[in-house]
Amino acid sequence: MTIPVVSDLDFTGFGSRIRGLPQATEAGQPLTFEQLGAALEGLAWKDDVRAASTANINLSSPGAAIDGVTMAAGQRFLAKNQTTAVENGVYIWNGASTAATRAADMNASAEFNSATVPVVEGTTNAGTTWRQTAANPALGSTAIVFTSFNAGAGAASETSSGIAEIATQSETDAGTDDARFVTPLKLANYAGRAKRYAADIGDGSNTAIVITHNLNTRDVQLTVRRNSGAYEQVLVDWGATTVNTITLTFASAPTNAQFRAIVTA
Repeated sequence: MTIPVVSDLDFTGFGSRIRGLPQATEAGQPLTFEQLGAALEGLAWKDDVRAASTANINLSSPGAAIDGVTMAAGQRFLAKNQTTAVENGVYIWNGASTAATRAADMNASAEFNSATVPVVEGTTNAGTTWRQTAANPALGSTAIVFTSFNAGAGAASETSSGIAEIATQSETDAGTDDARFVTPLKLANYAGRAKRYAADIGDGSNTAIVITHNLNTRDVQLTVRRNSGAYEQVLVDWGATTVNTITLTFASAPTNAQFRAIVTA
């Protein structure tokens, strides 16, 4: 038998890559990038599924098609969008009106840790891969969560890991976005925050005292207290002179720093 001599392949300078390799299943076969990543991250790769859900599936009667794929008996599919999340997982399709059953490689709690499932076909999910992210789930009681793997992480939420986005100042001010995070600076500049200015007042000569608070609104409240003794609150006539100033009026001039004025908005 003559063994053909094959020259080395040199891709230097061309930027070319070998694509479309199947996943290695035995010694001597090249690993795919996904398999290498799985080995480094401790992922548990599962056999391909033919299709994956895009919405809740009635597992007792799953219908003839999943994500546009007409299923055949014995084929695998991934249910990842169940309203009751404990139902998520890999199933065997047994008929349009026949209950689906969990696949043999994902029907026990331990088999769900870092389970990673490639999807072969589908209008929406063809070619995607999904990873189960719930840690040490108990089958039947723990919410099972699948997130897109190796195609850009999804958004972080209260139930799954992912990419955390920072809210803009306008989103922070609106106060309706529950999917983004707020930085200390955005919080400090939040339009609805309580604003405050405080100063000691009194110079022994003036009965009309102007305080420049720079809160940019006339919707302010004033508290005045003594700066000695029991530090009790006192009542003072005052007006919101401008959006940035108020004027306090006393019957007699307060002594030097006799009072503390606190302006809030």
